[in-house]
Amino acid sequence: MRLDKSFFKSIVVLLMLCPCTTAYAVEKDVCLSPGLVKSMLSRFDITAIDDTGKETKKYTAADKCDKDAFKKTILALEQINTVSIQKINNAPDGKGIDFFTYINEKVRKIILMPESSSLCGFNEGGVVLDPEKTDKIIRLCIINGRMPVSQLATVIVHEARHMDGYKHVKCTHGLYKSFSFPECDVSFEEQGSHAYAMSYLLRLHNTLKDKDDKFRVRTLIAQSIEYSFNNVPFGLKKGGLMLDSKNRVLFFDGVDISVINEFNDKITALVLNLGYPLVLHENGSVQAYTFSDNWSSVAGSLTENYQKLDDDTRGKILDVYIDNGEKCYLLPLELICSGKERFVNFKFDGLSPVVFYNAPDMSKYSLMLVKNKNGRIFVIPGSILFNSNDKNFNSAFEDKKHSLEPEVSSYAECENGDLIGVGGEGAVVVKNKGGEWKEDSRFNGVTVKKIIPYYWSKQLQDFLK
Repeated sequence: MRLDKSFFKSIVVLLMLCPCTTAYAVEKDVCLSPGLVKSMLSRFDITAIDDTGKETKKYTAADKCDKDAFKKTILALEQINTVSIQKINNAPDGKGIDFFTYINEKVRKIILMPESSSLCGFNEGGVVLDPEKTDKIIRLCIINGRMPVSQLATVIVHEARHMDGYKHVKCTHGLYKSFSFPECDVSFEEQGSHAYAMSYLLRLHNTLKDKDDKFRVRTLIAQSIEYSFNNVPFGLKKGGLMLDSKNRVLFFDGVDISVINEFNDKITALVLNLGYPLVLHENGSVQAYTFSDNWSSVAGSLTENYQKLDDDTRGKILDVYIDNGEKCYLLPLELICSGKERFVNFKFDGLSPVVFYNAPDMSKYSLMLVKNKNGRIFVIPGSILFNSNDKNFNSAFEDKKHSLEPEVSSYAECENGDLIGVGGEGAVVVKNKGGEWKEDSRFNGVTVKKIIPYYWSKQLQDFLK
């Protein structure tokens, strides 16, 4: 009988994953050490099921040359064991958890589920079902071979913590706020599943030597920090991230202005991607900030796509949208998005776009939202519909629900409750509770292109050096 997901809705605990790769790649043609396989199978029963819930495989030492799910699971457990031995000086979490010993105590059986399983419908990493806790069972979603070893290891740590009864709550901000199910922890101090996963990532980061591996793990740390805790940990403050007229990326929390980086060339746009900021240089390069002094160069499809734009087009970009599988560039008269084979265009009819809309609570929307010069917000259809002949699908329409603070093009809420925004001609303006927008003299006349809601602290950056 096929599992009914609605039956488990109240008892399934979820871990959302970002689609990035992490350290410890799998060499598919290299068999696992027989000793390693035997050691792990002496601690954990590992089985596979199909999408109906029927067991299809019970793994044994004879599967040492498996090339995907089982191999990754064994390597993930080995990584957890290796990382658990490491010690971190001045770690912001202040914990010395032996993750491997903890998992040995809490988990006896690991069930590998296919992506088509009814319990893997939201790109989840794994689940724990309440009726299976007494049998110490965790279930892992093997997402079509795309889950790297480090990510799978983090999922195992996360799910094991649910064995002690820690459950998620509804998110008050961030990427997961719009979800109908609970996905956040109240705080790091509560030491729930997200906290254990975070501590593991911090420890893992400390073991890595390769700069690219460290960058990829920091992207996961940034995502978890920004979105997974209702009370954001490690001294991070709420405020606005901004790109100013001097090609600097600044952060303002309502009191202090911090210069995160100053670039020597023209920056086209600042955009948030799954919890970490990207800057797009007018020369075609792209860099990412993951709580490190050294911004990492970004390769791959995003950069390749951006470099296909000519110099004149890149110079006219008002803002950039990277979400929901879209890569779109906002220009004064049109929107250009990457299609399967070429760019597709959306012509603005009667609109004067300024920026893409970023919600002050950092929540995510399924469609692009563009803020017009008059302060009104319009929904833009997905790029796949740009060439539709049906005006019901290829037209922008006003979204009155999000028409907040029309006097500014973008804004963020600060730690002290003030709002910081972009006013006329790019002036930085501030608004106290119950007050009106006024130009902020602390910025000494510096103008900014956009303000993005964000959480930041120097403490975490210093630790992740």
